[in-house]
This record gives sequence, structure tokens and C-alpha cells, in this order.
Amino acid sequence: MKTKNLDNIPLGTCVCSKCGERKSNIEYTWYGNRFTKDGKRLRVNTICTTCSTRTAKELAAIKRRIGKLNPRPAYGENCAICDKPVYKNKASVPDGVDGTWGWQCDHCHETGQFRGWLCKKCNTGLGALGDDLESILRAVQYLAQQDDLEIYTVWNGGKSRIASKVNKEYLKRGE
Repeated sequence: MKTKNLDNIPLGTCVCSKCGERKSNIEYTWYGNRFTKDGKRLRVNTICTTCSTRTAKELAAIKRRIGKLNPRPAYGENCAICDKPVYKNKASVPDGVDGTWGWQCDHCHETGQFRGWLCKKCNTGLGALGDDLESILRAVQYLAQQDDLEIYTVWNGGKSRIASKVNKEYLKRGE
């Protein structure tokens, strides 16, 4: 078993952003070659090793289950959000192609329910917005305001159906 390198880790504690427990700094993952201004190693994130291991096991189980029922699309197929072709890695995107890389399994983090396959950039973007439809619509409205556009969003009585409408002048811009 690999031993953890504890060299140059600052003394102290941190509250885990998953379990909420305050733990010693040695309970977290640290970069081996990235340092703070004072020369101490930089922490990878604020999730303790115990929670990281548990989350990794849960994610691996979800991926195994989903992979059997919903195989990953072939490289070169388009992402459902950005509509760009997705390749295995950055180096494999052909010259002159506006493509992206890395299929990722998009799923609900509360239920584990599979939603689809997205490129890494789009899946990370959804996660950064909280995987929440309201947050995404607020981002759309924010961007629309920057271009002086009108966006009309209608929530259908709290049900899952949503309609959005962009003013006609914007739609004509693409012609």
C-alpha cells in the first residue's frame, strides 16, 4: 500500500466540505508539486480523504451501472449541449475542427439518475451552476441582458415543462 507523503503540509485543521467535521490537515489530499507563497504544499480541495474515497466508490458504482444500460457515445459524436464533436482527448481533436474532448456521465447527484452523456466542459459547467434549472435560466437571463435581449420564461404551474422565448430580432441575427 502506498504511504501518504506528509512532507511540507502546514499544521492546522480544516472543515470537510462534505461531512462538516473539523479534521487535521493530514486527513486531506495535497499536491506534491504546487505550493503556497510561504512554500507549503497546496491542498487539492476541502474534502477529507474518507469522504473522497466514499464519493469515488459511489461514483464508480454509478458509472458501472449506467455504462451497462447507456453505453458512452462514440468519439466524434456531438455533445447534447454545445453540439460540438467530442473526442477522446485534446490532442485527438482534428486540426480545423471546433471540437471538444472527454465524454462524461451526467447524473443527478441526489438520486444517481442518469441524464445523458455530455462533454467534460458542458458537464462541468452544469455542475458549476449547481445542476439546477433555475440557476441555468438565471444565467441565460443575465447573458440576454448583456445583449439587450428579452427572454420570456414561463413555468408551467410548477410542473417540469418550461417554455422560453427570445425576441424575434435576436432570432433574425443568425439569418
